[in-house]
Amino acid sequence: MRFAQLAGFICGTLFAACALAQQIGITIERIDGPSLAASRITGTLRAGVTTALDLRVGEVSIAGHSWRNVRLACPDLRQERDQLVCAQGTLETPAKIPLSFRYSTLTKNLDLALKPAAGEEWRLTLESGGAARTFTLAISNGALTRFNAWWPAGWPKPNAGVVSGKLTFSGERDARASAELTFFNFGFGDDSGLHAGEKIAAALSLQAQERGGQWQWQGKFDWKSGDVFWQPLFVGGGGHVLSAAGTLDAQRLSIERGQFALAGVANMDFSAVFDRGAGKLTAANLKSSNIDIATLYGKLLKPAMQGTVLGDLRCEGHADISLDIKDGAIAAADVAFRRVSVEDNGRRFALFGLSGSLPWHHDEWKTAKLQVAGGEALRMPFGAFDLPLETRGLRVRVRDVQVPVLDGKLTVNDFATSGERDSWRWRFAGGITPISMQQFTTALGLPVMHGTLSAVIPTVSYQQSTLKADGALLFKVFDGTVTARNLTLENPLGKVPQLNADVEMRNLDLDLLTRTFSFGNITGRIDADVKALELVNWEAVRFNARVASSAGEYARRISQAAVQNISALGGAGAAAAIQRSFLRFFETFGYSALGWSCRLESGVCQMGGIENVPQGYVIVKGGGIPAITVLGYNRSVGWRELLERLKRVTEGNVIVK
Repeated sequence: MRFAQLAGFICGTLFAACALAQQIGITIERIDGPSLAASRITGTLRAGVTTALDLRVGEVSIAGHSWRNVRLACPDLRQERDQLVCAQGTLETPAKIPLSFRYSTLTKNLDLALKPAAGEEWRLTLESGGAARTFTLAISNGALTRFNAWWPAGWPKPNAGVVSGKLTFSGERDARASAELTFFNFGFGDDSGLHAGEKIAAALSLQAQERGGQWQWQGKFDWKSGDVFWQPLFVGGGGHVLSAAGTLDAQRLSIERGQFALAGVANMDFSAVFDRGAGKLTAANLKSSNIDIATLYGKLLKPAMQGTVLGDLRCEGHADISLDIKDGAIAAADVAFRRVSVEDNGRRFALFGLSGSLPWHHDEWKTAKLQVAGGEALRMPFGAFDLPLETRGLRVRVRDVQVPVLDGKLTVNDFATSGERDSWRWRFAGGITPISMQQFTTALGLPVMHGTLSAVIPTVSYQQSTLKADGALLFKVFDGTVTARNLTLENPLGKVPQLNADVEMRNLDLDLLTRTFSFGNITGRIDADVKALELVNWEAVRFNARVASSAGEYARRISQAAVQNISALGGAGAAAAIQRSFLRFFETFGYSALGWSCRLESGVCQMGGIENVPQGYVIVKGGGIPAITVLGYNRSVGWRELLERLKRVTEGNVIVK
């Protein structure tokens, strides 16, 4: 027995009995029916100048939701022929809701209206038509928050908005149901803040028919406007349309044909099976072709990636995608890229012209064939190359790849990933074939340097946002060697990367080095050690550095311009001595050794030289004819100030007279 039948039965019984007495009461201990149960029902009907109805229910349960001490009161109940009419009643649940109804004792038809607030109405009608009965719920500006008590546990709950429209159900066997609803200013959210929506305007159309215990249905959801954040995705705007058709029975909900049109991005065809008992998605398939990568990123991905390395990109190109889902997880995917480009607007990285297919399976190895037209990493450009991949789950393998970099090549050997989710990590080894330092420094926007750059790259690994070299990185530059040990790089593509290393330089050619800058010329060889180097956002914050002449026999000359510029770094004195003496007539001088040290801590550089003297420290020690000694006088210099001095002298701002 349904609610409308229950109300009609009680009202009809009371009114018939009241015709024989001034007051009649009725008590029913319990009534049970499909999706409805009521207990401790008492009713009183008093006849007089006006007839009053007072109906109380100790507890009523509908579709698993219960209310206690429900009361229906009608102080002015009238009979019009076969009609029982209550024009101004009240339903207490315990909130008081204005109520009116009209019930036919002949046809058993019912028209019941609830008006919880001004302009809001919920009208239920029950009509008989032969063996079938039709229930219709018409809603006008219904507050969506009234559904909170019926909402599934764990789902985000409505917090704003109204609904208008009509729901219809008819028949006992081979029943039919339909819904035509419009939503305005709909909002929802959960306690975590990870699922929320606001100002949603939408229309829902649904039709269903029962056949042999199974419902066949089809529906359409037209999202006209509003915003939804469903971690990690954000979908806004309007014009999105979801349409689907399938079946529903006691065990599962099946979507046999579905299509989702994401306005301006792509049309997606899908199918799915949802296990109602287990409460999980058991299988699904999604396919979409010609996805516009620029609009996909701008409308769907970018808002979700704010604050990450992928939060500000320029994208172009198209892609096709197919996904298979089993037991709530992606089991297989196939992606085809067509001239896809992704460029960080901060110039940290770029990938141009990505094309090819990328098949993937959770449990099987798949081989991908990708081609890259070029790109950039930390402002260093690279050329076109093929990228053969083997994938399985989160594991990726690349045997050998050669990436053109300027006039040389970066070789990557045995790239491999391992681990799962948060513990995902990768490693590789490789090398760099000789690259022109002139091209290299020009590409990085540095002063032009001479010579070549080559390197041997030991095993490099990445885990938990940290890049680490497991051995020594060996570079050949300025006709010498540079070795980096204990190298780690945290958040390499983040907004604030941090690098730590110990660097050892041996036998660098000073002529090649000083020729690069407006510093003056020095011939000779130097060694340098930089211990405990720490760079934050590529700026030095801590190190202990020492530079000294290399051992061995070689020409050692220093130009007058270089003497003055070194003096400008270490303190005035030597340059003035040159100008006051006959030494100003010489262009170059001999030296026996040079050296300089800096211990950087808390923004201050504690400086020293080859040896200490009463006036300060020796930077260049004279030797040969003519010879000159350069002294430094400032022991403590602010790091920023020292950089400014270096900038001025390398730009040629120290004038030699």
